[in-house]
Amino acid sequence: MLSRRDEILVGLGVTLLAALTLWWLIPAYVVIPRRVPIKALSPAFWPMVIGWVMLICGLAVVIRAAMAPPPPDAIADDLRVSRPEAMRMGALAVLLIAGFYSLRTVGMVWTSMVLFVALVFLTGSKHRVLGVVAAILLPLALYFFFTKVAGVAIPQGRIVRLP
Repeated sequence: MLSRRDEILVGLGVTLLAALTLWWLIPAYVVIPRRVPIKALSPAFWPMVIGWVMLICGLAVVIRAAMAPPPPDAIADDLRVSRPEAMRMGALAVLLIAGFYSLRTVGMVWTSMVLFVALVFLTGSKHRVLGVVAAILLPLALYFFFTKVAGVAIPQGRIVRLP
């Protein structure tokens, strides 16, 4: 459990990042065509949804932390990172870098599947079977939705290509 001050700072940081995303990053760096037939197909739609959800969550964390009674000092954890936590964070960094560099060769769908499975096992989830099933079905469902329904090309790899 974080101290009340730390929770407020985290909430303010998320709120600031969301505001930066909504009012600077998306307008400056997302190219939006003039006429999009369906608003959900606009390149800015999902970044805006994520930005607004981040903003709401950040404000909720700030409000919740400000209204909650302060925890006793003995309950608030120190923020030191243990060796197993540091090893997991290092493994996560290696996985994300490997995923980034394998996107062009392997493709977005297959890379997402492998990274999802690796993250399920890295986090030590109790629901490993469900995680593996979701790792296979979710990227495939998203691929078929975007390519067949929305008409958006998903980057394919050079090794295995999907229909």
